[in-house]
Amino acid sequence: MPLYDFNHLELDRTISPRDTMIVPGREEQYFELGHRALELIEFAANLCAKPHFPNILDFGCGYARVLRWLRPQHHYAEITACELDPAAVEFCSKHWGAHPVQASIDVSEIKFDRKFDLIWCGSVLTHLDQKSWEQTLDFLIESTNECGVIILTLQGRFFASALANKQPYIADDVDKNALLAEFKERGFAYQSYFDRHDHDYGISLCSPQWVMSQIEKRTDVIIRSYIEESWGMQDVLVLYKTEDYFASVI
Repeated sequence: MPLYDFNHLELDRTISPRDTMIVPGREEQYFELGHRALELIEFAANLCAKPHFPNILDFGCGYARVLRWLRPQHHYAEITACELDPAAVEFCSKHWGAHPVQASIDVSEIKFDRKFDLIWCGSVLTHLDQKSWEQTLDFLIESTNECGVIILTLQGRFFASALANKQPYIADDVDKNALLAEFKERGFAYQSYFDRHDHDYGISLCSPQWVMSQIEKRTDVIIRSYIEESWGMQDVLVLYKTEDYFASVI
């Protein structure tokens, strides 16, 4: 169900020919996912009592699937676009005035000149092994201003069920059986893509219980919401940054 209606926004529908997220004949689904992301951002803003986000980071911005919605809704904001693909970063900068930052597989090599009031991280942790998953989470928390909001999308029980039920066209380029077996055993699972010989990029699954166990280790964020299957097939986690809010008792 729609959370908010942003159809009144003047949306720039410019599409890059390099954008692999858009499927010919299903273009509206692409725009609907961007719209849904903005709905979730507005939901998180209300949940965390944050009416304004002066500095926004779209981490894993791609070719502006979400950023194109962020710009008209938060026209006053400084928006940073961060992505591995330099052409994508340039595209977001050129068309939406985003501050470009080149990403890296090693997040310690990414340099920002500011911290952020809102971080949207869509479909990034979904491709990382556990070590990189945790490093990226810590990096994003560190990159967030006090009282800032972090929104992460994850692949949890719904995605795992789709794999188990042999839904077509999902994760066809990884070892699904191994992925599901590890998920059942540990609550977290990762398999690299068959064509990635460096093994640093693939598909990850994480159960809500496993995710909560990771957040509980970090005393500088509050769990504001965990919503299953709320951005396409992905779950959404909303965190609120506040230093030393919890005692280290776990």
